[in-house]
Formats: sequence, structure tokens, C-alpha cells
Amino acid sequence: MIEYKIERMYCRHCKRAFEPDVPNALPGARLSLRTVLITAYLKIGMRMSIENVSTTMKEMFGITISEGEVQDILYQLSDALGKEYLSLLDDIRRAPSRHMDTTSSRENGMNRALWVFVTKGEAIFHTAMSNNRDVALEILGEHNGTDIHDRYRAFETLASKTGNPQQYCWSHIISDAKELEEFYGEEGRRIKESLQKVYEEAKEFNGHGTEEDVDHLHERLTFLLDNDYEHLRTRKFVDNLLKRRKEWLFRFVVDPNVEPTNNRAERALRPSVIYRKVSGGTRSHRGSEAYDRLFSIFYTHRLRKKNFIRDVPKLITGKEIHPG
Repeated sequence: MIEYKIERMYCRHCKRAFEPDVPNALPGARLSLRTVLITAYLKIGMRMSIENVSTTMKEMFGITISEGEVQDILYQLSDALGKEYLSLLDDIRRAPSRHMDTTSSRENGMNRALWVFVTKGEAIFHTAMSNNRDVALEILGEHNGTDIHDRYRAFETLASKTGNPQQYCWSHIISDAKELEEFYGEEGRRIKESLQKVYEEAKEFNGHGTEEDVDHLHERLTFLLDNDYEHLRTRKFVDNLLKRRKEWLFRFVVDPNVEPTNNRAERALRPSVIYRKVSGGTRSHRGSEAYDRLFSIFYTHRLRKKNFIRDVPKLITGKEIHPG
């Protein structure tokens, strides 16, 4: 650990105090940038409570950080990474496809919605007042490529506003069919097996199919599901599915950049669900904003197989920083 002694000089002409820049530290910070990142990693990456972060820093590194200072560190680091967060959002808007999902969150005891937009190499988390249909459009704005989601109505509205191609999540479709099997036995089982059969055939194209292949798959799906159903719920499920646009059911057949499931977004949300259960959510809008920025950059580094503590300093300073 390196300790700096900073000499501050006062200019009688300017009537201001001046001090030299400290290498490897944020402006005005008491601790090094590496220490700040370790603190953030324990809170955001390891999902520790602020109290446990303070205790861990003392016991492992001999660094005394109060609970209030832990929160201030998160705010300061979030501010320093604001431009990187916006850069990630631009990358996601320009991506050939993106996965999106939402889950419940808490802010100062109030219900909120945590949204995620994720590609193979970037992730953006955003806490909003609700999960209504306008939020996704507000976050993404004008964007290109295919939106992959779980048929949630807000995403349907997004499609109507943007005109972008969509891909429904086949994991959700088959999971819904499994639920039908659980409740309605043989009738639900036939639906599930028909969906699984067509889905397996569709995956064999590996994104290099044609529009004619999509037509054939949809015709086969219609043929397999065209039955007289005894139960109202199974009949409604099939009717609703077959009314969906076939090109949105099978976009992954003709586009190798599109995955057939939304599993990528669901995986991205799981750590935040655990974080909410451990911490009870954030205490303020600023706390939510700090979490969104820091976890977006943390999770993006995980996707890119980079090290959060080692590699983030270059984003802030523009140069490599080696621990002293």
C-alpha cells in the first residue's frame, strides 16, 4: 500500500489552494483508485452489505472505511464512469441484436423496475419507475437490429414504434407449454412435444435459412397444433401463438446474429435479484443510478472476460495503472 503526502499551496493572487494531481486516484479521493474498485467489487460484484464491505476492508487490508464513505465511493466511481455507461448504451443501440428483460426492484422502500439490455459483449441496467411500454423506447431511443424478448406487451409496443424485427423467446414458449402439461396432462404434453419438435428443426438452420424455410416451419407448427382442445386455456394458448407473426417466431432461422431464446437477459438479471434480496434495494435515486452504472460496467467486463479491478482504471484515466 502506498501513502501519499500532499502539499497544498495557497496563491495570494488567485486566492485559491492548489495541490498536485495524485497518480492512480480519483480527484479529491482519500483512497487509491484500486482500493476504490475493490470496495465497489465487494459491494456490487460480491453483493455484500455496506456494513460487511467496511468490515472486510478493515480485516483484509487494514483500511478503515466508514459505511458512509463506502456509499460515497460508489457515487464517486459512478460519476467517473458515466461516459462509459453512455458508450455501452450506444453500442447496444447499434448492435445487430439485443436481449431485453425486466424484474422488480426497490428504491427507498418503493417498487421500481430494473431493466436489462444485453448483447454478447455489452450490458446496460436501468432502474425505472415502472415496466410500462414506454420505458424500453425511452432507454433505447432510435436503434437498429432485432429485439429479443419474452412476448411481454411492452416489447410489442416497442416493435410497433421502431419497426424493428423481433424474436420471441422459445424457452418461454416451451416453458409455458410445460405448464400446460402439468395442469392438463396429455393435451398439454402434445402441445409441448409439437413445439419442441419444430424448435429443434428450426435450430438446424443455424441462422442460414430462407423465408421459404420460415414458411415451411410455420406451416408445420400449424399442422401439429391444429387439434380440437378440450380445455379453454390450452386452446387460447395455441390460438394466441399461431396469431403471432411467423417472422418473429423464426427470426433466428434467417439471421445468424439472432439467438432463439432470451436466456442471456435472464442470466444477466439473476445477480441483481440476489442483490435486492440481500440489500433490500437502494436507498435513493442516486443510489439506483450508481448501481445501474457500476453493475453495467462490471457485467460487461464479465462478458468480455476482463478483470473489473485491473481493467477499469484505463477507462477512467486512459492509461494502464499497475498496482504499487
